[in-house]
Amino acid sequence: MQYRESIHIRQQRRHQRRRWTKVLWITLTVIGVIAVLLLTYAYSALWPMVTAQGSAEHLVKEKTNIVKFSQVTVNYRDGTTYGLVGQTASGDQRVAIVQDGSKQVKTFPRSAGMSNAALQKLLDDKYHPKRIYEANISYYKGVLVWEISYESKNGQLNYLTLDFKTGKPYRVINGL
Repeated sequence: MQYRESIHIRQQRRHQRRRWTKVLWITLTVIGVIAVLLLTYAYSALWPMVTAQGSAEHLVKEKTNIVKFSQVTVNYRDGTTYGLVGQTASGDQRVAIVQDGSKQVKTFPRSAGMSNAALQKLLDDKYHPKRIYEANISYYKGVLVWEISYESKNGQLNYLTLDFKTGKPYRVINGL
């Protein structure tokens, strides 16, 4: 009798182990399927933006002598405006502006505008930001500008449109 009972107990333990293994595999499979679905959703959600940026880069390479991009910014104020900073084959830094799906590209020398360090210094000295969210190069009323959004020390969201060359404010919105 003792022998039969010990065999029966061992068989129950094996059965329990198999049950836990099965539960583990089912759980891992469900987690894997959910991860694949989330990644597919994220990829399909970002796809239009990625293709539009690629189209803007291709258009700029086709219509200008810019061969390598170092920065691509997007502004959605008056339609979509892409600001692409890149380098020509000769090493010159240029800014290219593509507006709202048009096939026109406007280019400007990057050296004609404020450097990133000069812009940071201007913002720190004059506006005292707690955190800068974006500093995009854009085109506003026929002028190349910096579009800046930042959080002030008191926690308010602020928005600036500054001249690309001088840093003169065109538009200041405080406390959004």
